[in-house]
Amino acid sequence: MTGRFAFASSLLVSVALLAACSSAGSAGDYQVGDPGPGGGIVFYDAGSVQPWGRYLEAAPADWNGGGGDPGIAWCNVTDAPIPGTDGTAIGMGAANTTAMLAGCSSGAGVSAQAYAGGGTSDWFLPSADELNTLSEQLASAGMFAAGMYWSSSQDGAYEAWGLNFADGTQYGYYPKPNTFYVRPVRAF
Repeated sequence: MTGRFAFASSLLVSVALLAACSSAGSAGDYQVGDPGPGGGIVFYDAGSVQPWGRYLEAAPADWNGGGGDPGIAWCNVTDAPIPGTDGTAIGMGAANTTAMLAGCSSGAGVSAQAYAGGGTSDWFLPSADELNTLSEQLASAGMFAAGMYWSSSQDGAYEAWGLNFADGTQYGYYPKPNTFYVRPVRAF
């Protein structure tokens, strides 16, 4: 009985250690620059869980089949506002993209949402502030084109926010038919 007890006790300790080790990689231990659970790179940590999650990760550079970030118009609807896409703050990108999907049959939001990398289907086009943070954290990592990227934040009926990854300049007056780069992000 002593041998069985020692084996069972050892087995319980091993299971406890395995559980502790597997939870160490769960949401809570990520740093900016770490690989994210969706196969991208973590670029934002809110410091605590928010209603939208805690971390943001950008899709990897080869998310589009290795051809680099595609250049796409913001939306196929260019002559009317898309309701619900005016959020610019961190945490608003997913809601903006959902609104874009309700009003656009093609464009930047549709492309970002269609990405399913890392076995996840919750990718979206970043809000203006999420895109700005992405640029500040990862633009120098060589993962992005030196050009304009779309955010999911509309700025008036006919324009949306874009950011130039070459110099970090953000503008809100770009007409939606312009073709800018797209990079999906996700929250977790």
